[in-house]
Amino acid sequence: KAWKQGLLLGVQSSSDHVSTHTSYAVLYVTEISREAALEAIRARRAYAATDNIVVDFRLNGRLMGESFASAETPRLWARVEGTAAIRKVEVIRNNTYIHTQPGRGPALEFSYADNQPPSGQSYYYIRVEQTDGQLAWSSPIWVRR
Repeated sequence: KAWKQGLLLGVQSSSDHVSTHTSYAVLYVTEISREAALEAIRARRAYAATDNIVVDFRLNGRLMGESFASAETPRLWARVEGTAAIRKVEVIRNNTYIHTQPGRGPALEFSYADNQPPSGQSYYYIRVEQTDGQLAWSSPIWVRR
């Protein structure tokens, strides 16, 4: 609901003491330091996962968490490395599923062009589902057209 209201928030997940090591907050950092981790959090360069799933998601070359203006067709690129076979990766725009990419094993890379983007601000993110039920979500990328 926060994204629909126009708030620019990244995602993360974290375990509590009852379910230790069942969810992960992953940050894209420039170096291993406290300062770099805080900068990545502020820039929303983060994603959430329920296992050690690697997610790299970009839109027109921009990293997850970014916000920018562009008249270009939104071209999404994603790379996922799972811990089991990937069932599917879904592309979501403004809370609507617009593309489903089926998996073919534990790794997947694909591109997708949104040839019918709405005007105004939109946000895109991906949802990963493995065959063993483990999940991952990218932070959104916001684009104004």
